[in-house]
Order: sequence, then structure tokens, then C-alpha cells
Amino acid sequence: MTDPVGFINRASAPGVTKAPFSLDATGHGGHGGPGGPNAAGKPDFANSLLNQINEVNKLQNEANQGAEDFATGKRTDIESVVVGAEKADAAFRMLLALRNKVQAAYDEIKQVRI
Repeated sequence: MTDPVGFINRASAPGVTKAPFSLDATGHGGHGGPGGPNAAGKPDFANSLLNQINEVNKLQNEANQGAEDFATGKRTDIESVVVGAEKADAAFRMLLALRNKVQAAYDEIKQVRI
């Protein structure tokens, strides 16, 4: 299972530093590609977030298709259907947690007095 939001595998080994939000062409760890650093060398958060939303959507569509295939008899292995649904659920929960954190940070910034 890939990390749909890109935070599970961010923890690096002791002594090894990894730039936050540095994504490769697949949207997972590395440098360059969509969602990677922009022309100024800084990561593009909007593209990263859109890539992860698309990944979650893809997992949810695959889970729905698997459930439909099982219901119509095209599939007989319930285990793969359940695993697909669990992957989609975990990805959605992680994305929802990210949204809640961003919203909480925005609310906190709104209350800063200038």
C-alpha cells in the first residue's frame, strides 16, 4: 500500500535528514516531478495535496468497483474486497486528518492580532 498522504514513511533513520514534502514523479519521496519542488526549489504544496486527493479518490473507486464485482459474482475472493475497502478507508481518514490540521492552523492564524 502506498502512503496516500505521504506522511507515514517521512520518519527517517537517526542521522539522516529528509526534506519535508519532497516528492518524486510518483508523488512519493524524492525530488522533482509533479508535487515536487517548484522553480524556486521549494515544494509545491497545492500540487502535492491534489495528487494525494486523486490517489485517495482512485483507492475509493477501486474499493467500490471491487464491492460491485463481488456482489455481481465477478469476484469470489472477499479478502481482496475487504482489504481494498480498508485501504480506501485508511487513506480517506489520513486525508481528513490532514484537512483538520490545516483548518486548525488556519483558524489559529486568523486569531493572530497584528
